[in-house]
Formats: sequence, C-alpha cells, structure tokens
Amino acid sequence: MQHNNIRWGWWMLPVLITGVLAGAACNKGFDRVLDKKDFTDTTRAIVKNPKVLLVIIDGARGQSVRDANTVNIMGLTAHAIFSWNTVTDTLISDYTTWADILTGVHRQKHSIEGNTLDNNNLNNFPVFFKRIKERSAAVRIAAFSSSNALGNNLVSNADMNKVFSDDDNATTTAAVNELGVDSAGLVMVQYNGVDLSGAQYGYDLSVPQYRNAILQADDNIGKLLTAMKARKSFGNENWMVVVMSNHGGAYTVASADDDHTILSNPKVNNFIIFYSPLYMPSFIDKPYTGNRYIGKGVHLYGTEASAVYATINDVNHNYDFDNTLGFTVEMKIKVQPGANGDYTYSNTPVLTKRTSLDPGNVGWAIVLNQKGWQFNLGQNVPGKTDNIVVSGSDISDGNWHDVAAVITVDTAAKTRTVRTFTDGTFKSQADISNAGNFNNPAPLTLGYFSNTGSYPAPDVYVTEIKLWLAAATDQTIGQYACETTLPNSHPLKDKKVGYWPAKDGQGGVLKDQSTIITDFKLQGPYNWFNFNDLICPASPSNIASLMPQSVDVSRQVLDWLQIPSDLRWNLDGRVWTTKYVAMNNN
Repeated sequence: MQHNNIRWGWWMLPVLITGVLAGAACNKGFDRVLDKKDFTDTTRAIVKNPKVLLVIIDGARGQSVRDANTVNIMGLTAHAIFSWNTVTDTLISDYTTWADILTGVHRQKHSIEGNTLDNNNLNNFPVFFKRIKERSAAVRIAAFSSSNALGNNLVSNADMNKVFSDDDNATTTAAVNELGVDSAGLVMVQYNGVDLSGAQYGYDLSVPQYRNAILQADDNIGKLLTAMKARKSFGNENWMVVVMSNHGGAYTVASADDDHTILSNPKVNNFIIFYSPLYMPSFIDKPYTGNRYIGKGVHLYGTEASAVYATINDVNHNYDFDNTLGFTVEMKIKVQPGANGDYTYSNTPVLTKRTSLDPGNVGWAIVLNQKGWQFNLGQNVPGKTDNIVVSGSDISDGNWHDVAAVITVDTAAKTRTVRTFTDGTFKSQADISNAGNFNNPAPLTLGYFSNTGSYPAPDVYVTEIKLWLAAATDQTIGQYACETTLPNSHPLKDKKVGYWPAKDGQGGVLKDQSTIITDFKLQGPYNWFNFNDLICPASPSNIASLMPQSVDVSRQVLDWLQIPSDLRWNLDGRVWTTKYVAMNNN
C-alpha cells in the first residue's frame, strides 16, 4: 500500500488491513465517525517522503487527556483516527506495555512481563526499528526517552538513542533538535512526567499535579509540532504523528460510570491518535458493551441461619418434567465476582428441584462452578448414579447474564437432549435419552438449600425466572435473552408453568405471574436492593478487537513508511485507515 505518500483526491471507506496480502474488510470500529462530506477528486498525486513522529506519554489515562483541554493534542484530532477509550495490556507494567508498542505483538509472544526483561523473546519478536532497517536502511531512526529503563534496556537499532532521566523538558529539546535534521525519518519521543505525577498523587484530573503534568506534556508536544512544521523540506514531506499513552493508572471510578467491563478499568485506559493532514476525523467511540438493566431485587447469600433464599413447596409437581415433554428453564443472574474479581464457586446451587446434588439424587439444578454455571441433572435410572453436567459460559463478572437450559424431545428418533445458552448464545449439550424422568418431591428452591453441604454459599441476584413446559428454539432463546421482561410476543408465553420477575421491590414473596400463581416465599434476613448494571455484556476480547491497540502502532508506522509487513514476522497489530481529504496540489 502506498496511500501514505500521496495526496489523495478520493476518500476511502474505513477498513482494517489485516495482512500485507489480505483483502480489505469492513471495520465496525468506524461505525461512529463524523458526518460524510463530498470531496472533489483532483485525480492528481504528488509523491512525498513519508516521515513519522511517535510520542508516548506514560501513565496518561485516555479519558483524562480528553477532558484536560489540551490545545495541541486536541488540535490533532481534526485530522486523525483516534480514541480515548483504548485498552492496554491487563498486566500493568511499563516494560510490558512498551514492548507491546515497540514489538507489535502481545506479551504472550514477546514474553516481557513485569518490570524485567528476563526470559524475553525479543530475538523472535524484536523492536520494530530492526524491521525498518532490514527493509529500508536509509531511514534515520532517533529515540529520545525520559525513562532509563526504556532507552537503555529496550530501544535498539536506532541511529540515535538518548536518555534524559525523568526530564521531559530535556527530552523535548533533544527531539526538537532532531526534527531540524534534514534526514530525520522516524522520531520517537517518550515522556514519563505524567506517570510520575500519577503514581505520587493520583491518576485523575481532579488531582492538580496530574492535570498539570498532562498540560505540560501537551505543551511539549506543541514544541515538537512547531519544529516539525518548521522543517525546510516540510512541504515535500508526508508526516504522520502518533500520540498515545502506554497505560493509565489507578483511580476509583464512580459506580454510575462502572460497567464492569475492561473499559471501566482506569489502569488499562490509554489513548491513541493517528494524525495526518490527509485524514478526515474518525473518532472511535466505546463499542457496544450491553444494555442497562435497572430494578430492585433480593440479594441471595449465606448459609444456615444467615441464609437469604426462597422456596416453593411443589406438592403438585408443577416443576417436574418427565421423559416425554420438552422443558425450558431460564433466568437472569448477577454473580458477585468478589472483592478482587477472582472469587470462584464449586457446585453452588442457585435454582434447584432436588433435595441434594449428591450422585443418585434425582432432579435438576442450576449451579455455579468456577466462574461459570452448569445445568446439573440427577438421573432416575436404577444403577446409574452419576450426575449429568452440562456447562454454560463464565458469568462471574458482576454484570447480569441470561442463562437457559432447554430439554428437547424427538419422539420419532426416541432421543432427548439438553442444551445450555448464555446471553442467547449456545454453549454445550448432552444426550439424556436414557436418563429417565427427573420427577421428585423436593421443593423448588432459589439460593441456599439445607443440603448444600460444604459447597460455597451463593452470592447472587436472580430475576426473571421462567419455566416453560416446552422446548424453546435456539432462535427464540437468542432473540429474547437480553429482554428485561417477558414480552407478549414470546412464542412460549402460553406454555409457562412459572414466571417470577423477582423485581417486586417489597414484601416477603416473589410473585408468580403464570397461571399457576405459586409465589416464592423469601426466607432469612432478606432486603430489597436497587440495581443498575449491564446485561448481556460484550466479552473483553470482542471489545478489544473493535478498538485500536498498542500493538497496532508498529504496523501503522511500517505501513506509513511503505515497508511491507512480512507475514513471517507474525505481528498482532493492524493498520487503521479512514477517509482521505482531497487537497489542492497546485
């Protein structure tokens, strides 16, 4: 690709270039761009020398930079691909995040973790300066760092590499001088003043020292831009400016702004700006992370006398299902992830229709296991005592999820199957053709029950509990999973044998809105709590795939310098492009 050294008369739809030989594919990350305009195609092009200015501001939270009234940084966004909500490696360390930027691969490949270069894999995944020199040795590379660790230990294959320990002003002066050199090709500048202020005082604009450090970095960037534009040959050059941070920093996010996704973690919140005067502005906003679910529910937790749970004495066996009928169990659940987000469960009952989870005990149950959930079936066949366990997906993230288990019966083939779904997506299945029926005299219990034994107690909220005496199709589960009520359009609305919204907000029962009208009776020291959380949130990997990442920077620079990326380099990064402005070439 050589779009980077041409003044284009066209504009291009945003694409991701995933490999040097790969075709262009639509990129959802550009769904939210500024309004389209018509531009005249001059059909003329002037070849110019590609150059790059790369500025890394350690510890600058993207959202803080966005709101800090940075004149120079914000000025770049008028002609840039940019985002304030990008995320860096979750292993927060300078070495790891610098390596992501400079190698173009994640730590699983470069093997730099923590504050050491021990056991690194830089031989196979070197700093991308080496790739430039291998393909275009004439490109002058100069690096100026405020951090000794970066300049002395990680930077390599640069024609000039200078370190100014914790002195952003001296770093700026040296970089300005380099920008006055005719042969300057790639100029990398790294500042650590913002990170030092954040570590000492706090990583937020409400902290004066942190705000001032960001504004000082912006002032330094202004000096770099002035020096770049003052070059004698500037009119014959094609500059791309990359301004970014390597990571954010610790700060307590307001509960109203915390969606429990990686986008609400201030430690990994960095930002990336790819600027060129040829670019139309392309703002990459936060991707969809899920709908808001608001209500008032009961917190189910504890064991024995302290337990909060609910029961229905199922004397009429309304919630049994035999081996001839389809059956669907579905509910919304919010699993508390623990103080550090690392709490795991082991066969913790949440919704049960059996007296025990012990092998040989007949019935069914939805249980929590590790960070996920399972549908646990006790067989009703002489000599068969093993439970049939069908796994669902991980849900222990503090957000609401929809979980469903569907039992289908094929009378012609004489088969029965149970399938699990999380947030409307199929997870796994098992054949239960020879498991017998699951009828038993146990009560229907929500939360702790007396035979929990040594299993950890639940720590959950549960709403929208639905039992249908019919098998829901995959399409139905997928279509209605993230609905926060049961709409009249639901195909199984007349097949329900139990429907408890469990958002009553007061009283000692969870009222049944099915025709059977059998309420759950709350037990223990229960209370009603307001909730306002995401439901069916996007996974962290999906979120990251829609946003620019630190590993994209080296690919972006290589592409701008017209250095093809070799597939054998096995880079993780991508090239982002956008619409181009038609410019007067006279």
